[in-house]
Amino acid sequence: MRGHVVLGLPDASLADAGPIVVYLDGVDAPLAFAPPREEPAVHQRDARFAPGFLAIAAGTNVQMPNDDAIYHNVFSYSRPNDFDLGLYPAGQSRSVRFEHPGVVRMYCSIHESMNGTLYVAPSPWFAVAGPGGTFDIPGIPPGRYKLKTWCEKLPATEREIEIRPGELLALDLALVLASP
Repeated sequence: MRGHVVLGLPDASLADAGPIVVYLDGVDAPLAFAPPREEPAVHQRDARFAPGFLAIAAGTNVQMPNDDAIYHNVFSYSRPNDFDLGLYPAGQSRSVRFEHPGVVRMYCSIHESMNGTLYVAPSPWFAVAGPGGTFDIPGIPPGRYKLKTWCEKLPATEREIEIRPGELLALDLALVLASP
């Protein structure tokens, strides 16, 4: 599936909205899939999280290496994905498995300015829209899905789609502010 996200807002750009995650969820029940093998990393470098935003599938282990010459303590109060990795020095890494879909805000208890965000998608069929709004979600099995979006600054969207065998679905998604 390929598509393009457009903003239905005058004088607004996708860069102003921040990351936009496009993902698939089940229509009547959660989607079944094998746990992701890939273990992405969120580095602690120059007293910052790198990357500052990461989208992953539920069930993913995320490595949290400390690349700084100083100690860090990465934690989150975002339930039900809350965690506290404890204090650890340069050269060490800890990991966290994120089982539940939703937003996870991360911080360092030592460095007040350190913060980052993870978005845990409910399935491995997701993409972060590029700077021009394009997205590509490959390898979707045929079936009915809820196509959803998440963006911190815009309301979520949802619509039902069907992927047929051999079909490459192309669509545009318009995101707008909620009416008062």
